[in-house]
Formats: sequence, structure tokens, C-alpha cells
Amino acid sequence: MSRSARLLLAGLAATALAAGTLSLAVAQESPRKAPKVRSIPFVSITKSDGSTKYYETNAIPLLINKACFGWRTWLGGPDRTVSLVEVLQTSQPAKDVIAGPETEVSPDKTRATTRMRERVVDGYMMRSWCIIDGDPPGTYSYYITIDGEPRGEFVFCAIEMKDQDEEIDPTELSCPNKFQSVERQPIRPSAAPPG
Repeated sequence: MSRSARLLLAGLAATALAAGTLSLAVAQESPRKAPKVRSIPFVSITKSDGSTKYYETNAIPLLINKACFGWRTWLGGPDRTVSLVEVLQTSQPAKDVIAGPETEVSPDKTRATTRMRERVVDGYMMRSWCIIDGDPPGTYSYYITIDGEPRGEFVFCAIEMKDQDEEIDPTELSCPNKFQSVERQPIRPSAAPPG
């Protein structure tokens, strides 16, 4: 999946989410406005009429240039910039990987590690990517570290679609690892034993 295409579409989606113009099909809210202290995986589908619908799910239909997927996590606190390390591991290699200078891709094209500064807005941080030609079916796992602390794991399953024009509800797709996402709490220093 092209990193630049993902970032462009993710930026457009984030702008629309911030403006409150898109809705999450399951919760009827955008991922940013979903109940606080929840971390969720989500998928968006651009419909034939040009509208975009969001679903709280981790089943990604491989609809080229129509489906996007991402995660949203609650960090709390003020708006700020944090250090993000995001590791994507796929069960099969991608046909093409176009990544920016912040991303290192493994030679077999199954692992990409992104290190960058990212904004926390209203206590949330979220990222998303869009499906392009050559993205493989199978498991996509994202391991998230924020300011040096492991904060989450989001496991998606990408499902090949024979009909690219099919209108699909991804919450109805069968996925072996449905909702296997885990939120990790920040590591807190333990008290030193009395000495």
C-alpha cells in the first residue's frame, strides 16, 4: 500500500472527521467522537455515491481505492505532539510499498516501522491507511508505542473481494481474528522496596 496515498486519504478523512461530516456506521459517531477511554479499530468505505461510511471493525475488505482502515486510541491530557513508533506486520508481502523517509520497510515487504511525531487532539490519536492495488489478504498487525511506552496492538484481517464494485458492510465479513485488539496501559514505575 502506498504510504503517500494512505497519508493523503487519511488526511482527508481526518479533516472530515474533525469537521464532524462523517459518521461511524455502528456507533453513529466519528472514531474521534466515540466514547472516551476506548481504543478502536475502524474501517471506512467510500460508496458509489461518493459518501464515506465508518465502521467499528477490524475486517478490511480489499476494495482498491475505496476501503481504508485505521486505529484510534485515547491518551487523555492536553493537545500535544508525541513520539510514535508504529510497526506493521503482514502475513504476506505487499506487491508494492512506497514509504516516506520516516518508514523503514523490511526486504521481504512484510514489516514496516514508522517513527514520527504525531498530534494528540482532544485526548485522541488516530491514524489510517487506504487499500491500493497489490495489498495482500491476511493478517495486518499494528504495534503502537507512544513516547517509548507500548500502548496498543491492533489486529486486522484483510479479505480479498472478487467484485470491486460490491457495496459491502465490513461488520458482516467473517474474520478469524475479529476484534483481537488490545489496549496497553502506560508502564508505571514501581515503588522501590524499602531498604
